[in-house]
Amino acid sequence: MPERRPVIIIGIDGCPPALLEGWVAAGELPALSSLIARGCFAVMRSTPNYQSASAWTSMVTGVNPGKHGIFHFMNPEPGSYELTQINATFRRAPTIWRSLSDAEAQVAALNFPVSYPVEPVNGVQIAGWLAPSASSPGFTHPSELAQAVTAKFGPYPIQPDVRRHVIGGRYEEGVQSALAGIRYKAQVARWLLGERRWDLFGVVFAESDSIQHWYWKLHDPSHPDHDAKLALEHGDPVLRVYRALDDEIGRMLEMVGDEANVLVVSDHGQAANPRGQVFLRGWLREAGLLVARGPSRSPLIRVAGGLRRSVNAVMGAGLESLKNRAPNALKVRLAQRFPGLRSRAQEGMRQMVTDWSRTRAWTDTGHIFINLRGRRPQGIVDPGEEYEQLVSSIAQELLSLRETATGERPVRQVVRGDEALHGPHAAFMPDLLIEWKNEVPVQGLTWQRPDGSSVTIPAPRNLQLPSGAHHPDGVLLAAGPDFREGLRAERLSIYDVAPTVLHLLGQSVPSYFDGKVATELLREDAASGVQVRELTLDDAGDAAQAQTADDEGVVEARLRALGYIE
Repeated sequence: MPERRPVIIIGIDGCPPALLEGWVAAGELPALSSLIARGCFAVMRSTPNYQSASAWTSMVTGVNPGKHGIFHFMNPEPGSYELTQINATFRRAPTIWRSLSDAEAQVAALNFPVSYPVEPVNGVQIAGWLAPSASSPGFTHPSELAQAVTAKFGPYPIQPDVRRHVIGGRYEEGVQSALAGIRYKAQVARWLLGERRWDLFGVVFAESDSIQHWYWKLHDPSHPDHDAKLALEHGDPVLRVYRALDDEIGRMLEMVGDEANVLVVSDHGQAANPRGQVFLRGWLREAGLLVARGPSRSPLIRVAGGLRRSVNAVMGAGLESLKNRAPNALKVRLAQRFPGLRSRAQEGMRQMVTDWSRTRAWTDTGHIFINLRGRRPQGIVDPGEEYEQLVSSIAQELLSLRETATGERPVRQVVRGDEALHGPHAAFMPDLLIEWKNEVPVQGLTWQRPDGSSVTIPAPRNLQLPSGAHHPDGVLLAAGPDFREGLRAERLSIYDVAPTVLHLLGQSVPSYFDGKVATELLREDAASGVQVRELTLDDAGDAAQAQTADDEGVVEARLRALGYIE
């Protein structure tokens, strides 16, 4: 590989552009302020569902979820109505770490989401928070690195247990767990950064996302659940985390000096939780699109079915209580010991059993799926005209919904899946993607039926929702010898990161990429000579490793604790 300037990627999960710019202007974040002053700032649009699993994967593969195959931490399962917990083996496009390793570059990738199990690279890799534990096979490459890290720095904090602390009223403990995770991962990053000259070195801090999800109500005085007393007592926990990140980023920048090209990136932004997605199932039922299974004609079957639903409801309530109050370690052990009970508990939490023979549309992962004939086992919607009419009708009705108290329309836009996602895996992803307005918190949802009457959709019972949620706009900061100075760019795409990194390191850009080299950020000499290599995804290859059932239970417990799945 020809000699090139090193590239350093620093990921801040969920970094909101306006928040960052405001704190930079106020002098709160000197390291990031310095980076912006000598380089570029851009708002970076996330994937269509602006969700961490899909977004980080798109960032490091250069393609949309329809090509790389990952939509959410729980992926729709082809030919089924089930969701499957994903890991890196579900990724169907090579990462930039893989491509650069094949070109004999020295690479390091630390804590990137959806990187477990890690892939063998020409360098080192530490998995992100889908890893069950730091002792799990596949947590690091080389495998002995895990033991070396824990021997030097102590137990590896994969993910802070923020949700449990907040729900238990232990706000300061939640903040301290996030700050400890940032310090630990930064120490590991600086240690490895000093070990050799890397061509590409990347590290992600996901603690910012956890804190923003659960502490947004303390950060934002306009939030409907804002608690001024708690905010005064704990300061602004979100700002405290960003100050810690800025301090650690400053130390890393001192190590790399002026030689390296540095990119600070986020997978999406963050804002107040609009809550609208939790009303979707109720609206679909009210609209007659999602139908619950009715009682059986047989008394014996009817009694058995009722007993099963009652047991599932109890299990669902128990799962909700565990999710809110139990430590991650206990949830991990239970998930390992009783993996078969998870789906029944989920059924109980939904408080219904779906009748697929009469259901035309349903919701999972916050978006809408159509029960299409030929694509689903009991599909009843015909492709063609019936499908088109149904998709159009649902989109129009969603846009007509109103927040009950204010009368505002809470849905910003509804995007067809086949317009936003493309590739061999797009057909099994949602048919309609819904973007809710973060500035319109939904306490109740009102819908006007086709006959002109109105109905109010109540919120599901016993909800413990995070006060913050994702926003489609993240950030990209870039500075170094190959970047322009003092440039504020127009909006970039998250798909642009991978081709830009490859170009900076002297590599050609695969033609199947959905992004482009961000030449508008580069100095004239660095922007020239972009090379595109004709290549298909089939030629590029994909991941093919195995994960155990126990591992799935461990990670699902963590995803529940974070609120990503029900």
